Amino acid sequence: KANMVFLESPAGVGFSQPVLNDTDYNDNFTTNRAYEFLEQFLELYPRYKNREFYITGESYAGIYIPFLVHKLVASPIANLSLTGFAIGNPFTDNIIDGTGECTSECESALEAGISMSEWDNSDVLNQYYIYGDVCKLQSNNQSKTLIPNKNIRPLTHRGLVGPCQDVYTASYLQLPTVQAAIHVIPDQIEWTDCSSAVTSHYTRSDSALSKYPTILQAGLKGLIYSGDADSNVNFIGTERWLTDEGLNLTVTEKWQAWFGPDKQLAGYTVRYTNLTFTTVKGAGHMVPAHRPLHALYLFECFLYGNRACQSFKYPKDALEYLSGADLGATTTAVVDSSANVWWVIGSLAALVGVALLGWRGYVHHFTSSYTELETKPIGSRK
Repeated sequence: KANMVFLESPAGVGFSQPVLNDTDYNDNFTTNRAYEFLEQFLELYPRYKNREFYITGESYAGIYIPFLVHKLVASPIANLSLTGFAIGNPFTDNIIDGTGECTSECESALEAGISMSEWDNSDVLNQYYIYGDVCKLQSNNQSKTLIPNKNIRPLTHRGLVGPCQDVYTASYLQLPTVQAAIHVIPDQIEWTDCSSAVTSHYTRSDSALSKYPTILQAGLKGLIYSGDADSNVNFIGTERWLTDEGLNLTVTEKWQAWFGPDKQLAGYTVRYTNLTFTTVKGAGHMVPAHRPLHALYLFECFLYGNRACQSFKYPKDALEYLSGADLGATTTAVVDSSANVWWVIGSLAALVGVALLGWRGYVHHFTSSYTELETKPIGSRK
């Protein structure tokens, strides 16, 4: 349905080499390198010129993508038809994002109100996915949602390997046969999901809000989505920078529930001028990893429109029976595989704990376990 390009950025994360000079690790430099990549990509693959083009990412992509989109709007690349962008659980503003977190007063009250054993056990709570299981293979799994300043990285509990997926992913990508199959240069690289060299030298921007006025005036399709089980970059802080504490966007369509192709409640959505904000029920920091079916449906509705995506055929899993999902509801229509669309989807979370290999399209081994229908997200102030 769409052509996808996975970009590991900045250089020094994943298979992207080499490690740069310390002074080169900042968001303006990263933006310029991504811009150069797009120019060169279109020259190498001219068949993708003038196709609808979207940029997506997660986490620190809340900085990377607005910086890059702003540059593309201000200085368009010839034959690159920038159409829209989507950012998941985006770190956007260093101050406003944190207003949705547990305050120091709340933390002190919580510590005083629970037993010592309960407080100690909070160490292993995964702040990126509060419903997730813990991988005992990882030495740094003390995620400490309630206790700050820990070395943490997001985990998932999907698939046959459960919460240890990241451990096995690293081992898999170390295999010489795998690296040969995906044409890694040089021949062998020690792949890790988090680059300490990049993290320790990168100068991070405090906010991307200043980029949005220009972006929103460009007439692009914009989607901000948040897994509501992520306590690290939670949807409450995101809603605040979209509204009265940040961009002060005007609501054009009020909060309403949205449902996946399995007829289950998938989250809530609100429409602002030139931008949509959507929560994904039961998903953590990496929405496609935790709610693959609903993530796929969300992206395709964003790409093709709500009416079109309702006619597409989607995968199903026997585990959905556990949630009462309607597995009997089938759809038959499928769009032409030669669709005139392509995406750049990058590993854009290196600085907050993980260098992803792009958008993870997990369409198998998904479950649902959630509660009754509400009229708006819990904690939303609008």
